Amino acid sequence: LMLCAENRKEMEDWMSSLKSVQTREPYEVAQFNVEHFSGMHNWYACSHARPTFCNVCRESLSGVTSHGLSCEGTAHKRCAVRATNNCKWTTLASIGKDIIEDEDGVAMPHQWLEGNLPVSAKCAVCDKTCGSVLRLQDWKCLWCKTMVHTACKDLYHPVCPLGQCKVSIIPPIALNSTDSDGFCRATFSFCVSPLLVFVNSKSGDNQGVKFLRRFKQLLNPAQVFDLMNGGPHLGLRLFQKFDNFRILVCGGDGSVGWVLSEIDKLNLNKQCQLGVLPLGTGNDLARVLGWGGSYDDDTQLPQILEKLERASTKMLDRWSIMTYELKLPPKASLLPEPPEASEEFYMTIYEDSVAAHLTKILNSDEHAVVISSAKILCETVKDFVAKVEKAYEKTLENAVAADAVASKIPPPCPFMSFLRLK
Repeated sequence: LMLCAENRKEMEDWMSSLKSVQTREPYEVAQFNVEHFSGMHNWYACSHARPTFCNVCRESLSGVTSHGLSCEGTAHKRCAVRATNNCKWTTLASIGKDIIEDEDGVAMPHQWLEGNLPVSAKCAVCDKTCGSVLRLQDWKCLWCKTMVHTACKDLYHPVCPLGQCKVSIIPPIALNSTDSDGFCRATFSFCVSPLLVFVNSKSGDNQGVKFLRRFKQLLNPAQVFDLMNGGPHLGLRLFQKFDNFRILVCGGDGSVGWVLSEIDKLNLNKQCQLGVLPLGTGNDLARVLGWGGSYDDDTQLPQILEKLERASTKMLDRWSIMTYELKLPPKASLLPEPPEASEEFYMTIYEDSVAAHLTKILNSDEHAVVISSAKILCETVKDFVAKVEKAYEKTLENAVAADAVASKIPPPCPFMSFLRLK
């Protein structure tokens, strides 16, 4: 067996999974929880069309295209390992000493990142041009995208309004508690109608990866989940205490079906509305709902989020198909068989069906399997009772017919002696 991975961490995850299978132990998701809410950098290689500077060593990136690594900030490949884990905040604990406390409790502060501002950047305080192509200069908030001069930063309002996507964002100050399993829970008072995002990173010839990065830049990284890393269960657990929330699935029809099945298991149908951002091909459901057949422009995601906030709700039926096996009777023999053989055969079918589905009900941990087996068991018993009643009625009819025939036969004659001539 040969394993290949892009980095050491991914290789260690593979090895842990294989070891858990060998020892027949379930693979724990606790490690995923720690990584998902830790605020660690997710570096990826990229190039820039203008001079760009490293946020670690403050020197310019090399090459005409300023090639380096990007996350929320930018770094040389050699500097990325020295970068502190101060990426975009995810929870209240990750904010640290920057938290704002007032008479109403806690408020969301700005999270400032220095330098590499766009050419057209304007200071929100003095309305003058800010930023520089010669060095790291001035600041930009990772949440509301506000840009200010270094000298103006202390003059700007300290509470962050979260920007144009504020309706969809779960602010880090809302993630301040854990459940009995150690999984993070959201506080409702900070969220109006938050958005839970599921991205299938393998959809659309792996173009889901760039959507995953972009959504983490626009929203709280903790509310964006990769379906290929843990599935939809963990994200739905984070949101299951909300009275109302929205879900955006970025992928194909299979990804949507996967999320809907998990929603059914957790009984969240009345709490959430689901939208689809189609990636790849074969997106029939997205076409029906008016989201189009395919989407590949990640630069338009802010506009997509605005459309999602204004979207109307349409109810759709979902069907579950239940199948079960019945043994077919053997082909009729050329020789006549006694009528009892057919009855015995059907009795065997009923016995096998009842035994099989009772076993599933007693042993299965899946709610859908138990319900399916219970329905089939009820139908089997109902059919059996109907056949017994039919057989009993047939027996009564035979008895009545026998009595009628018997009434037409003359009574036997008394004993008589006959004389025989010799």
